[in-house]
Parts: sequence; structure tokens; C-alpha cells
Amino acid sequence: MKKLLSIIVSLLVVCGLLAFGAQRLQTSSGSTGKKVLNLYTWGDYIDPSLLTKFQKQTGYHVNVETFDSNEAMYTKIKQGGTSYDLTVPSDYMIEKMKKAHLLLPLDKSKLTGMKNYDPRFMNLAFDQHNRYSVPYFWGTLGIIYNDKYVQPGSIQHWNDLWQRKYHNKIMLIDSARDVMGFALASMNQSMNTTDPATLLAARNKLNRLSPNVKAVVADEIKMYMIQNEAAIAVDWSGEASEMLAGNSHLHYVAPIRRE
Repeated sequence: MKKLLSIIVSLLVVCGLLAFGAQRLQTSSGSTGKKVLNLYTWGDYIDPSLLTKFQKQTGYHVNVETFDSNEAMYTKIKQGGTSYDLTVPSDYMIEKMKKAHLLLPLDKSKLTGMKNYDPRFMNLAFDQHNRYSVPYFWGTLGIIYNDKYVQPGSIQHWNDLWQRKYHNKIMLIDSARDVMGFALASMNQSMNTTDPATLLAARNKLNRLSPNVKAVVADEIKMYMIQNEAAIAVDWSGEASEMLAGNSHLHYVAPIRRE
């Protein structure tokens, strides 16, 4: 029986001042008398009208900076010189940031909506008891194809990406975790494996995919696919929904496991 194989990308807001920036932020807010919220997030993740509504209701001014990969976000925060209140890493990055002492625990007495979260997305292994984070987005990693260049139904599995006919036709999202993840999935291996031999085999398999890869890109992957710049892309379902809305020739596939 075929089973749906979708890589869950649980994107979570880390609610709590980043440890090294907390005091500096408080000093800055106190000296100016302004209430300021500094948010570091992915591009296109918050509707500007929602920010306007939030600012009007709370009196806080929201400064928004964006990043295009978890690794870029982590590097900038770890280097210091920044004062962010909230950031939006993927699940695995929360655990890494926690180990690097970059986060502060949540004050749950101030979070009134905790009961509204689906229990499936709470108390997960990377942040037990949600000490540092609460869910924001979740979705799947999948394949977007353009029916002008790819026959509908011809892509169902991750392994289909390795076909020679897709030479220089694939764009990959700039996310090392997810690219390694679908390589492991194509081998029917756990996407969370730490076995050195399995990881080496996945790396070697990705090397064999290289001739088919046209580019590894970040947020601009949406624009390229909408403009028919590539036949295939690997990206998250949230990004895919925007692509499909902008180009009727695009389709999204959540690959299934070969039994």
C-alpha cells in the first residue's frame, strides 16, 4: 500500500528575547519611550495589514527584518550585534539555538491562546513542553512542476527527480536540511537519521542529482516558477500555493513512498 510521504516543515515563532540582545533592547526602549517589537522572519510570512492592525491595537511599533534560510538566520543572530524579540526558525533550528543559549524561555502567563493549538504540534521532541516556542506554520515539502514541460502524472516519487530527461530543469529551495531530507526519503530512510553511512549515501545520491539542478535559490524561486523559468522545483507547500495562484500551469505533488 502506498503511503503519503511528506516532510513536515514545522515553522515556529520563538517567543522570548534572544538572550544576548535582551538587555540592550530594554535599554533602547526605555531611552526612547517607544514600545518596539523587533521581528526576524522569513520573507512574505506576515500580511502587512496584520502588522498594521497589531500596531494600532497595541501601540507597539514593529520592525521587521527578513532572512531566506535557517542557516543565514542562525549565523546572524549568533554573531551578535542584533536585538530581536522574535524569530521564526524551523523545528530543527530551535533545538540548535537552544543548545547555543540564544533563546529565553517563554512567559506562558502572558500567552492567552495556548489552548487553541492542535495537540499534534505541541510538546515535540525539539522543544518539549514548548518552553521556548509555539507553532506558527506547518506544511509539507514537495515538488512543483510546470505542465508546459512535464507530463502530468509523470512525477509521483522523489526518485523521479533523478531521471536524465530533467537535465538542468530543477530548482531547489535553499535549505540544506530539506534537500538532505528528500534525498534520505528517496532511499526510504528516516529523514532524522544520524547514521554516518546512510548520510554519506544520501550525499552521494545528491551529487548524482547535480546535472539536473538548474539552481539553488531562496525566496525568488516563486518568481522564477511563476515566470516559467524552470520545469520543476522542490519547495514548501506554502510557497507552492503562491506559485500555483500565479501560474495555472503549475502543480504541486507531495511524493509518495515506493513500497
